[in-house]
Amino acid sequence: MPTISVRISDDQKKALLEYGPLSSSIRDALRLYLDAKRSERLLLRLRELQGEDRVRTTSVEDARLIGEDRGR
Repeated sequence: MPTISVRISDDQKKALLEYGPLSSSIRDALRLYLDAKRSERLLLRLRELQGEDRVRTTSVEDARLIGEDRGR
């Protein structure tokens, strides 16, 4: 398993120790950070996709589509 060195202040160390062993707290923090970055990337991609193909329908078209769905 790779080793990562992290520099933190004494106050940060005390705050992290409230949540359990230091290694577990740092591991959880890294996991949260990576998850947040992944989510941010996915949301940006979703916005790009939504911007490329905007589907707009009128209320008349919506009513027609609903009617077709009910007829199935």
